Amino acid sequence: MQIRGVLSKSGTTNRIDAALLVAEPGQAAGTLYLARADASGVTQAGILNVTSSIGGSDTRLQLSTGDVFHLPAGTDIEMLKPFMPRSAWASSRLAALERVNWRGAIILSFLFFGMIFAFRLAVAPLGDLATKFVPQHLVQTASGSILQQLDTAFLDPTTLDEEQQERIRADFQKIVALAPPEFADTRLHFRSSSMIGPNAFALPGNDVVLLDELVTFADDEDVVLGVLAHELGHVTSRHALRHIMRGTVVVVGVSLLVGAEDSILEEMIGFGGSVVLAGHSQNFELEADQQSAGWMRAIGRDPLALARFFQKIEKECEPYCEDGGFLSTHPAFKERIKVLAAE
Repeated sequence: MQIRGVLSKSGTTNRIDAALLVAEPGQAAGTLYLARADASGVTQAGILNVTSSIGGSDTRLQLSTGDVFHLPAGTDIEMLKPFMPRSAWASSRLAALERVNWRGAIILSFLFFGMIFAFRLAVAPLGDLATKFVPQHLVQTASGSILQQLDTAFLDPTTLDEEQQERIRADFQKIVALAPPEFADTRLHFRSSSMIGPNAFALPGNDVVLLDELVTFADDEDVVLGVLAHELGHVTSRHALRHIMRGTVVVVGVSLLVGAEDSILEEMIGFGGSVVLAGHSQNFELEADQQSAGWMRAIGRDPLALARFFQKIEKECEPYCEDGGFLSTHPAFKERIKVLAAE
């Protein structure tokens, strides 16, 4: 059988007529040959990669000869499937769906939204389950390594005086004392960074970093402590590690569903996974906010200190504040303030 198309040298736009030969008279079983108009003989070839026809475009086969073989949209490629890498089968199925017109579009839509729904159901439990199998010493090692890299690239030594550091650390330890025993060794690191600005963040291990710029911006020790309690909430709930593992579930899931090769389907599912992870991240932020309010109340400090911090940031950043959209990793400040007020 001759499957006709055109051939272009990889990286060029010059095309010549060509054909792929499968099961021709006298041809050995399980072999694929390339015949081209500018050569008298045939060359044995293999298919390294497939970009299937989407929206009426050609199907492109990357051959082991270094050429790209273009098949017109609608060409039956069933005879070529034994020569394709397994990862290309999903994209060829996608092209087959497209050839059935509106029925394929409906099936594809159901497939897309079904996968999104499946991700929403499976990502969180699978990612959280995987988190339980990560050895704690590896998490602590990774956390220390991340801090070292940040120190090299973005962070500078703190300029806070020793007395102020000790006062903040003593307040922080009051919050740590309320956390589960496995977090009693949570470490508070003082740093400075003009690049990052007023911020604090938790690392995957028991590490919290406080930047001088946040202390200066807040100008209120209750606010600073409320932010640190929020970051400790991330630590005790393992939010950083859970987010990493949930992201891993998305990546592995996409690879298993559509293969590691680029395709429209992979992009669609990957986008859906990003939407799901952004939603999870927003939930983590709200959980840490509520944890902060509870701990602050427990030690007799202002449980709305964190809300006052958000109000101050919102006043500074308007109209460019995060709006808590479906791709945002943080909820809108108004939503967070409302949740804290209710708490």
